[in-house]
Amino acid sequence: MESGTPKNSAHVPSRYPGWVTWTAFGIGLTGAISLRLILVAKAYHPDLVRLLWYIGVCGNMFFFMFRTFITLRRRNLITDLDLQNKLATKNRLTSEDYKALHYLVTSLYTSKERWNYLVIFLFSIMAIAWDLYIEGF
Repeated sequence: MESGTPKNSAHVPSRYPGWVTWTAFGIGLTGAISLRLILVAKAYHPDLVRLLWYIGVCGNMFFFMFRTFITLRRRNLITDLDLQNKLATKNRLTSEDYKALHYLVTSLYTSKERWNYLVIFLFSIMAIAWDLYIEGF
């Protein structure tokens, strides 16, 4: 195989429409916050614990399944075009390589996952602080 020839005929994927990424982001946040609200529900509305748990687990499952799919898309594109090797050996890049690199950089830059992780972190700190306060520690 020549270094400029992809193993497969790679197709640079299109970015998802904004509503898709915002929906995944919203579902992920809902799941993350629901799991942290279980402690509050346990203290004030125990009947909501099970509902919050299901919302949280299903939200996390959806979000991480979506994130896994995005990661696999990126990895497959890198593998199909042999981009890692081309960059390491400073081989000439094709127009398809540049399109792929543009997609990868844009996809990483516009990803909302960092915001999801920040909210998970902040709500986790708040949940722990709330629980310690309520328990009198």
